[in-house]
Formats: sequence, structure tokens, C-alpha cells
Amino acid sequence: MHALGEIDRMASALGVPDSTRETAGVIYRRALADGLLPGRAVESVATAALYAASRIDGVPRSIDEVSAVSRVEQIRVERAYRHVSRELGLEIAPPDPRSFIGRIASDVGCTDATEREARRLAGIAVENGVHSGKHPVGIAAGALYAAAKRCDESLRQADIAHATGVSEMTIRNRYPEILAAADTEDEPCLDEESRSV
Repeated sequence: MHALGEIDRMASALGVPDSTRETAGVIYRRALADGLLPGRAVESVATAALYAASRIDGVPRSIDEVSAVSRVEQIRVERAYRHVSRELGLEIAPPDPRSFIGRIASDVGCTDATEREARRLAGIAVENGVHSGKHPVGIAAGALYAAAKRCDESLRQADIAHATGVSEMTIRNRYPEILAAADTEDEPCLDEESRSV
């Protein structure tokens, strides 16, 4: 009951839907039934279950965000997540950077045109393998900054970094890679009215 209460508390703090809370509860119960808890704190396994559920359900939350609302250190959450996902054979696809863009765009208050361009640029980055081995939130942050530059919107790296929890250095490193992956013949960012003219 303590673990399920923790999952509910963290899910509320993260704005995770009820269906994902239920998925996390199922994962936790399976871990308990399979004897995966000895030697691990209840809170770390509960946090790992919620992180796994958010990835399975396609609810974009980074390990940093989930750990921030947990009562245990991130390293313990990461270890519990690896252990639980491996032992339970959870099939979890790597997170797509595009799944983080909507929330980041909302947090920084950018235009719809910039958000659309960021999704497009992140998609090109994924197709070209730029994201391989890199944190998906860092790719999303870099794509949003690159999109803002292309759309002539004034977005500060510091604001994107604050909204995402990644460093400004990560954004500075990712956005040129993302722009380089985009075709040089790309048309500049246009809003919907300009596209229809």
C-alpha cells in the first residue's frame, strides 16, 4: 500500500494519467511477486515502476523528472529501473525526442510555428541518427532552440534549459547537429497563413 501511495503521489506531481498509474501499479506488483524487492527500497522500485509505465504508455517523462519527485536518489532509481525492466522482460522502446517537445514548448511559451518546426527538426534528427546515444530531452531542447532561430523567435537557451533540466551547454551542442542534419534546401519556418498563400 505504501508503494502504491508513493506512485499516486509522484504521478500527481508529474500530471501522469490514471491509466499510467495503473500500469505502474501492475509493474510494481509483478516485481513484488517475482521477489525483486529484497535489497532495494520500496520507494526506488515504485519510482522505477512509474518511470517504466510512463515509457510503456508513451507519456513522456524523463528519468530526471521522475527522480525529482521521488524520495530517493536518481542513481538508485536508475538501478532499480534497469533491474526491474530486465528481470520482468519489459519491452520498452527508447523515448522519441519529439514526444517531449509539446510540453517544453508550452513551458517556454513559444509560438505554434516554432513548436511545429521543432517537431520536424527532431524528426529529421531521429531519421539521420543524430539522437543515437544522446539524451532525448537534450535533442528535444536543441530542436526547439534550432526551430526558434529558424522561425526568428527570441527564445533563450537559459529558459529552455530551465524548462527541460538539461544544461545550456547541451543545447549549444545539440542544436548545430540538428540543423546540420536538416537539408540545407529546407524552407525557413513559416506560419500557417504564410504556407497557405
